[in-house]
Amino acid sequence: MKTKMITIIIMMLLIGIAGCKSRSVPAEAIVTLPFYTQTFTVQITQTATAISTVYSEELVSVPGGTFTQTDTNANSFSHTISAFKLGKYEVRYELWYTVYQWAILPAQGYTFANEGCEGIDGTPGAAPTSAKNEPVTTINWRDIIVWCNAFSQMTGLTPVYYSDAGFTTPIKNSTDGIYGNIINTIPGSFDNPYENWSANGYRLPTEGEWQYAASYQDGSSWTPYNFASGAGANYTDSAACTTVAWYMANSGNVTHNVGDVSKMPNALGIYDMSGNVSEWCWDSSGSYPTAAVSDYRGPALNFGCVVRGGSCFDIPNYLQVGERSGAAQYEESGINGFRLARNN
Repeated sequence: MKTKMITIIIMMLLIGIAGCKSRSVPAEAIVTLPFYTQTFTVQITQTATAISTVYSEELVSVPGGTFTQTDTNANSFSHTISAFKLGKYEVRYELWYTVYQWAILPAQGYTFANEGCEGIDGTPGAAPTSAKNEPVTTINWRDIIVWCNAFSQMTGLTPVYYSDAGFTTPIKNSTDGIYGNIINTIPGSFDNPYENWSANGYRLPTEGEWQYAASYQDGSSWTPYNFASGAGANYTDSAACTTVAWYMANSGNVTHNVGDVSKMPNALGIYDMSGNVSEWCWDSSGSYPTAAVSDYRGPALNFGCVVRGGSCFDIPNYLQVGERSGAAQYEESGINGFRLARNN
């Protein structure tokens, strides 16, 4: 597996990302939530219904089925995927910010290592600007699972990630402490949580779910592993890549609004599965199974998790739906974001 180690120092030199600042908002702060379908102006303590209603319209139902999951090194296995839901868009900064501000209220008790940035060059933790529909970046895998739990609780769903095997205590803290650059292998930690896979809350897609949705055409035909998601030719065809993806050749090395209408979605109507930002998946990095598997969720915990799809900074190779990259659970970058999944 290839590993892209683009450090925060390099990103600061390239794009001048500002340093993090602690922020909080009063419980009665007014927030405006312009989404694609409609606009809400509500108090932060009343956003749950509005967000839940609108975001449910942005989840795509992915039919179950079996495909051959193949990577760019020609490793493959037969993978049966149960039906699930996947975000039509990468999680945009405005949604991240709104849930984050709810989560850090004292009554909710959530704590994060990173506040998140508005695209590749936003200020960490700042209120949304005209770039609010760019993807959230500069958050790590730990932050994401904690945020998923917060979004689930905020909208009345059952969280997925827990510190106990009985699923009674959702993980609410991603601050690194002594585990800043060390993987915490203790069961129930933010690097090795207990997962309630039957819960209806928000979660990261597995690597298999991600590639299944990126490749899906009609349930019997699949986009080849060396194509960008939704493209009509392989990654060496720049016109085909440009039709669906923001990447090094056309992005200006900056992120763009998720679901930009200048780019075509894939066959499921999902945008930006190749390009814009690379997307964290659930699975730890590792080799594929050697036999057919149903709903494979990766190998045992190890150093690093899978990142898929390529970014605005990447060459065409990384746009391939079979390209596997990875990053450590504690690593954050201006070109890594994520997309939400839920069970049916």
